[in-house]
Amino acid sequence: MTCCGVRLMSKKKIEQAVSGAVESAKNKATGGAGPNGNAQRRKTKRPFPFKVDETGVYRQVEREDDAGGVKKSWVRFGSELHVMALTRNDEGEDWGRLLSVVDRDGVTHTWAMPSALLAGSGDPLRSELFRLGFELEPRRDAKAWLLEYLITSDPEDRARCVSRVGWHGEAFVLPDGPIGSKEGGEQVILQTAEKPDHAFSVSGTLQDWQTEVAAPALGNSRLVLAIAAGFAAPLLALAGDEGGGFHFRGASSSGKSTALTVAGSVWGGGGTRGFVRQWRATDNALESVAGMSCDSLLCLDELSQVDAKAAGSAAYMLANGKGKIRAGREGQARKVLEWRVLFLSNGEIALADKIKEGGGRIAAGMEVRVIDLRADAGAGMGIFEDTHGAVDPASFAQRLKKAANICYGSAGRAFVAALVNDLAEYRERLTGLRKGFVEGSLPPGADGQVRRVADRFALVAAAGEIATALNLTGWPAGAALSAAQRCFADWLAERGGVGSSEVAEARRRIAETLQLHGSSRFQRWAKSSSDRMVITNRMGFVKIEGDPDIGETESTYFFMVEPLKEILAGLDFRSVIAELQAEGVIVDHSGKPNKVFHVSSGGGKHRLYQINRDILDTVGGGQDAA
Repeated sequence: MTCCGVRLMSKKKIEQAVSGAVESAKNKATGGAGPNGNAQRRKTKRPFPFKVDETGVYRQVEREDDAGGVKKSWVRFGSELHVMALTRNDEGEDWGRLLSVVDRDGVTHTWAMPSALLAGSGDPLRSELFRLGFELEPRRDAKAWLLEYLITSDPEDRARCVSRVGWHGEAFVLPDGPIGSKEGGEQVILQTAEKPDHAFSVSGTLQDWQTEVAAPALGNSRLVLAIAAGFAAPLLALAGDEGGGFHFRGASSSGKSTALTVAGSVWGGGGTRGFVRQWRATDNALESVAGMSCDSLLCLDELSQVDAKAAGSAAYMLANGKGKIRAGREGQARKVLEWRVLFLSNGEIALADKIKEGGGRIAAGMEVRVIDLRADAGAGMGIFEDTHGAVDPASFAQRLKKAANICYGSAGRAFVAALVNDLAEYRERLTGLRKGFVEGSLPPGADGQVRRVADRFALVAAAGEIATALNLTGWPAGAALSAAQRCFADWLAERGGVGSSEVAEARRRIAETLQLHGSSRFQRWAKSSSDRMVITNRMGFVKIEGDPDIGETESTYFFMVEPLKEILAGLDFRSVIAELQAEGVIVDHSGKPNKVFHVSSGGGKHRLYQINRDILDTVGGGQDAA
């Protein structure tokens, strides 16, 4: 049967097609699993003329002997190399081999090798094997035999491969292996084309770290917050939170870098920089670093090193958890790298100021995702409040950095190992602790943006308290909570209120405009039209009342509509104006924020917004614009 030239399928064929599509989707979701959830493996017997022992890997070759018969012998073509398991991801793709290489020192190295490296000449594959200590015999057939050995190996064991660290089901995958339960009895491993650049190393014991790093941090709100943030990173997934972080802002040599080093020691260290990375990096490199920091802490040092125009996009990318969309060789969209990361950053200026250097403005949403916190704790010692008997803050900072470069990596692993034992319980405990923090710390009438920031501080406080209850920090109960409350209160005080950040930004811009241009771009409001002066780029009018001879005058400023819109560009103009009117910063005129005034010296009638300087200065921190 046809309709409009199109052949219609019968009802039976439609049902068969739907059934087949559903079954195909089920098989893909279960990796080709059968009705009992067990993979229906193909049992194809292939010739396997190889053997491996402690002396190396051999291939069996056949040669004709002098009598015309066939003589078999084993020929060594490389050092000891085992194929331990076949790997693939949850979708049954990205197949590979789990290899074990034994070097000349007898040290065993494991590598989850993507099968894609077997294509072509295999040069990248051999390069990585050589780096791990594998040795290939200098014979003509050795390269081909190596590829043949890896391709035809068919071990019984299977493993699930993933492309990034962090949570995968109930297992937490690190570069050197998973923590927690295996998926369906199979090991979950990180599979990459080459060894990733990471610092998830361990040095010293947990007790060493508690004594030398965590204990001296007590009494220092910013340091305790930073360490607790290290424990909070893997809790993002449990809470279903989006990424983001904290930016410590302060003068040089105020201890900002020390906070990052101490926090990074929760997860790892080693090398010249330890666990701390640099803001200065290409987009590709920053994406790779973020992917390798998924569900753990990312520490980025010195915001000033990144280009001002790139700072905003980099921060958005880190917080949003997705890299750029790129095209493949054929123009198709490549798979986008994803992550979920909590990061700590530092710099001499705020992220908003850095973005402003490049001519942009930070959005209110980003100010919530990346919390700007003054590094100076107000004790006259920069970021420190208690130096625990050190001669001066500088020597205390050196002591902490030295300790963090010796003792690292054990606390984060121990924390995750405890979480995987009962994820549901810790998720419930996390929810309760966060709720208590918000209820006890959030001022009445706080804007939604302030609530979101409070919730981020609550996450860190809860993580610190959970780690303390697990005997991982050595801190007394309530230490992390107290530090987070202090830092949140400092952030709130510097912000200047509990209202919307867009409204606070609008007040700041208006106050700044009056301070910079109050005497040059506002025309004098005079009673006579003859008292008119030329004003370049006029923003509005200023009415001065009082006696200037005795210095007692009062200036009232009126903005014209378009100049005020330019000042508040990038903000929701109507909602911001309404909020400023409700606060009294913009004078209410019978329910409206503006009014048509007749200004003789301004050439007639103008619709103007009248500013109440007393309220602006009180709420927004403005200064007289003389």
